[in-house]
Amino acid sequence: MDAAIRWSPHSTQQTPRFLIIDVAGNRLRLCQINKFENSRVKYKQLCLRDRLPNFTAFDWSKRDEHIVGIGSSSGEAVVVQVNADRPQSDFIHSFPIKHQRKCNSIAFSSKNFLATGLDRVRNDVCLNIYDLNTPSLSSNSEPYKKLASSEAISSIKFFSGQPDTLVAGVSRQYIRIYDLRDPGSSGVAQYLTRQVHNIAIDPLDENYFISAGTTGDPTVTVWDQRFVKQRSSSDPASSAAVLEFRPVVDNSQAATIWSLRYCGTKRSTFGVLANTGEFKIVELAQHSHRIEPHQTPVASPGNQSWSSPHYTKVSHNLRYPWYDERHRHDEHSRVVAYDFMTAGSPLSGQCALTLYPNRDVKVDKVPPPAPRINVSALDEVFRNRDIVVKPRPKQGTVAEDLIELQNKTLSEKLDISPDPRDSLSGRLDKLTIDHPRNIPLSSATQSSREMHEDLLTLAYPDVKIDLRDYLQALQQQKRRCQEGYNLDCRKNRDIVANDPWLVDAWNLIERMDAHAWNKGMVGGDLDLTYLGVASIWSNKLTMYDQRLIDPDTKTSESMFVEAVKEICHNKEFPPFAGIQTHYPEHRQLCLSLCGWHLSKKGLREKCSTLIDQGQYYKAIVLAVFQGYKDVALDLLKETIQQKQLQNLGLGAVIACDSVTEDQRHMCAWMADMTDEPYLKALLAYFISGDWVSVVDMAELSLTDRVGVALKYLSDDRLSSFLQFTTAETIAYGNIEGLLLTGLTDRAMDVFEHYIAKFSDIQTTVLILSRACPLYIQDPRWSLWKDIYLNQMQVWRTYLERTHYIKEHNMRCVNKEGKSLNKPSAPSLAIRCPNCQQNLALRKDPKTTHQYLASTFSSKSGKPHPAHPFQQRPPQHLKGGITSPSLACPNCNAQMPRCGLCMMWLGSPDPSKPGAAQALKEEDLEARLMVFCMSCTHGFHGHHARDWFARHAMCPVPDCQCMCGLLK
Repeated sequence: MDAAIRWSPHSTQQTPRFLIIDVAGNRLRLCQINKFENSRVKYKQLCLRDRLPNFTAFDWSKRDEHIVGIGSSSGEAVVVQVNADRPQSDFIHSFPIKHQRKCNSIAFSSKNFLATGLDRVRNDVCLNIYDLNTPSLSSNSEPYKKLASSEAISSIKFFSGQPDTLVAGVSRQYIRIYDLRDPGSSGVAQYLTRQVHNIAIDPLDENYFISAGTTGDPTVTVWDQRFVKQRSSSDPASSAAVLEFRPVVDNSQAATIWSLRYCGTKRSTFGVLANTGEFKIVELAQHSHRIEPHQTPVASPGNQSWSSPHYTKVSHNLRYPWYDERHRHDEHSRVVAYDFMTAGSPLSGQCALTLYPNRDVKVDKVPPPAPRINVSALDEVFRNRDIVVKPRPKQGTVAEDLIELQNKTLSEKLDISPDPRDSLSGRLDKLTIDHPRNIPLSSATQSSREMHEDLLTLAYPDVKIDLRDYLQALQQQKRRCQEGYNLDCRKNRDIVANDPWLVDAWNLIERMDAHAWNKGMVGGDLDLTYLGVASIWSNKLTMYDQRLIDPDTKTSESMFVEAVKEICHNKEFPPFAGIQTHYPEHRQLCLSLCGWHLSKKGLREKCSTLIDQGQYYKAIVLAVFQGYKDVALDLLKETIQQKQLQNLGLGAVIACDSVTEDQRHMCAWMADMTDEPYLKALLAYFISGDWVSVVDMAELSLTDRVGVALKYLSDDRLSSFLQFTTAETIAYGNIEGLLLTGLTDRAMDVFEHYIAKFSDIQTTVLILSRACPLYIQDPRWSLWKDIYLNQMQVWRTYLERTHYIKEHNMRCVNKEGKSLNKPSAPSLAIRCPNCQQNLALRKDPKTTHQYLASTFSSKSGKPHPAHPFQQRPPQHLKGGITSPSLACPNCNAQMPRCGLCMMWLGSPDPSKPGAAQALKEEDLEARLMVFCMSCTHGFHGHHARDWFARHAMCPVPDCQCMCGLLK
């Protein structure tokens, strides 16, 4: 690193200054900003210090704006004066050392101490502390403190709030904390780690600091000094690492971290600069979710993300590596240094100065969070008290309203007009092909997953609909809940009729329920309930203890195979008719889970249903796929006779056992002319003669692709297809992948990405309620469930919430007949309107947020720190109210005032003297808090009784709510 830039900690808005450190030229330049031209910074040079000794470290004094310290390559600490008022001044003071070696780091403290960290040399200290408060400094001044004997020091930083305490990287093995008041020299605490470089302390929360790896190791570790362990501790969990980013930047070309600094204007936000030119901002946050104490989570990548309360809230790539394909630029034009603009910054928000090799300086602004929109409980956007826009009024059920909205958006995107007489599935089939005038049909085909994403996002950003329509779409989860969206599969299918993919998901859950009825998925000593196709085919269980009938039994592949054979025998499945295979029973069971009927009668009934829905080609093609050409020909004849189809040549091709070359050319021509995905798939098979061409068609439903693979692909090709497709559905959050994962821990990964893309926690919780926590113990489930229960609380769907809890409890009963759910908090309670927490919880200190933030983790048994990333509630409430009984114990929001006497609710009647004696004689109704459910104003019970005995209108001025008529 040949150059660096540092923002002056003494800058003001009138004098915004920074320092350009030219390491290669042994030069310091003090500069002041004149103006900003877009992102370019125009500055003038105030002071130049050149002909300095070769130096490798630098820092700016915290006490004197004219003093800069540099660490020379010979190990001496040199104090340099950079004064704009005396630019010719040549004040330099150095502190010599006994054995010359490289100085790796130098740091000032707010107490005017100067610390230098040196390379290792035998029989000499490597951490020297100098006291600059001494009246007379001489070249022979001895260090105030000598530490770290024969241990190389790679990085040093002082704590601003604790000027006698510093943290240092030691010998590529430890991060050690020293207290200069301690008479010993071994340090007060240390962490075992190899990330000992570029230490930075968060100035807004000094409990946290970060460090980076050495050359070629772009790892960043976040530490919490409150988890410190003494050096004598042998506890392997004494690292105190909060988070570790390995790697924090792109490492495809051996990256090294050049600079690591905290923002200084926003808590828990730091920047990383790599030698590849990548400049990244990372913002951390913390959640207060707790793992249920009666559950033991299974170790998996998804679970580990919630094992710590800390997580990455957002990250921004302000500059990409010079070799990045999408943002490629010249290697010699990459950023070489940066520093955040903190004190005295003339710009608002989080800004960083970036330095380029030609010494140009630019300013990079961290993107601010999305602006907040005021949305009421009725999904109305308002400003102050004025409503800006309302959602469109309800016309029918939520499915009917969404069907109309989705058809409008998709039709606008694809520039077509579906026939209103078609069924929803028929309309969506027509919308799966985009055919602009200049693009061939075959090149504009959308996959089933892409079509579903367009449906859920209303084709955004390609189509921008009216804000009223978006507000109407925001109500879908609430309206579904009010219409009874719960655990009943048949009822749920009607409620989500606007989304055929969700309908298929609930069909899958219903099939799994049918297979599991009366222990139908129990074979031998294994319970295979709710397993997916991938798990059954691979003969793997994800949780042995929950699915073993006898917990002492050891599982094996042969045991799994025998269990599948027993299940198929009990269900009386017919013999498998398809490709030669070693596992025919596995294929039959998986085909049954796919919904493929194993008998001709069941297939004919299903195809007739598809024809009634207007899906003619799908019905015919599925009959061919399942091996019943006679059924397909019968269906084709019926549709042609009823003039629903006119494709006469298709019957001749289906009836043939083999296809000639001329017929292949004809099929290719038909495939180019049609826009029906199932017909395209059938013609693709006739052309190629290989079922892989059908399996690879992403336009088809994943269920049917898996069914074709199970019936016609060899064992090895089937295993590869299932493995790849399962990983793909998890990565995309494709809810169709539930067929492959089943309701297992891999389904948790699918839903994690599904929620991140579409925010549908409601469907996630309802689908997983059958297997969680009975077969899956995952902290993500309890988090999602709590969020959904709280959301129903906000919607005031108390009966629906209670109904869900009851149904879930009935399904979470283990083999011993015991429910695995703990009692839920009551839905009806006096709750804070700000945080929706139960106000009665203040009686139990174990339920407050302060306690939750410091509860003991299930693994290490060590208390978590208090929430460092949330704004703490004020110590004194507005208006001088300090009584805990008049404020929410969780968020500290004040209790509302009585609309008549204007005193705080929860306080005694001020008109009666005598305090405690008055409470004994007080009217019992006076202790009640009464709220209007329409205007939400509150009153003392006896005040409301007296007022509404004579009036009907709310007593609050300008309210005009007729509260008295609602009683």
